[in-house]
Amino acid sequence: MTIKAILVPTDGEESLSAVLETALVVARRFEAHITVLHVSDSALQSAMYTNMSRDLKQKVLDEEKKILIANADEIRKRVEAFAQERSVNLSDKPLKDGGITLSFHHELGNKKETLVRWARLFDTTAVMRPAKNKGRLGRALYGNALEAIMLQSGKPVLMVPPDWEPHRAQNAVVAWNHSLEASRALAMTIPWLVQMDKVTVVVPKRMIESGERVVEHLAWHGAQAEVEILNRRASSAGKRILNICDKAGAEFLVMGGYSHSRMQEHVLGGVTDHILRHSKVITVMVH
Repeated sequence: MTIKAILVPTDGEESLSAVLETALVVARRFEAHITVLHVSDSALQSAMYTNMSRDLKQKVLDEEKKILIANADEIRKRVEAFAQERSVNLSDKPLKDGGITLSFHHELGNKKETLVRWARLFDTTAVMRPAKNKGRLGRALYGNALEAIMLQSGKPVLMVPPDWEPHRAQNAVVAWNHSLEASRALAMTIPWLVQMDKVTVVVPKRMIESGERVVEHLAWHGAQAEVEILNRRASSAGKRILNICDKAGAEFLVMGGYSHSRMQEHVLGGVTDHILRHSKVITVMVH
């Protein structure tokens, strides 16, 4: 697997430029395509409109659609300006000579369902790292739809931390706990890891043998890695992982996300929760 198609969902938030800059770094690494997707969710799905006459509802729907399309056009202009300033080709299809391309798409429909459907067809989805608010993901970008992408797309989600200075990462940390999610995360990020100067595989002491096998597995792909043991006495596992990132000078963190039970409950906790709230490096999660 390589990275050739990157999805950047947006609702027009200010952080779009920062996420696009980071996606562009990834695109340059793999000569990939970036698709910016904006989904407009109709307010007429609300119960307050159910008592409208058919004609009145259609008039309101037509007017709402005009507003949504106008908003989408403003986002399109921002995306096109971004491409022009950075000399990136605007194209919906691969160019004959290859290279980096960027496109913008707008859809009217259910945000959650549409974003998940699109994300499943891309190699990775790039978003601003969410905040935690009262036990759930922050609502800065699409609210529950962002959580749905993370839980239901089946693809890596690349999270950009606030104040991140986009650059090509060279040192990576892989958080390994022998889980299905960690295995999927490892497999899906090998295209990144083989290009790193340094890879550190972080494991609990009881899993050091498993961690060494991860190092052997990466060696078959041409990636040089070493094992680092988490000190159980130091602090929470999430904090320890981020401390190792600091110690190793890592700019790229790979880890599995929610366990199956948390996926069902949509509750954040433990390591995933801490990383989501505190990571200052590019973090790739797979669930």
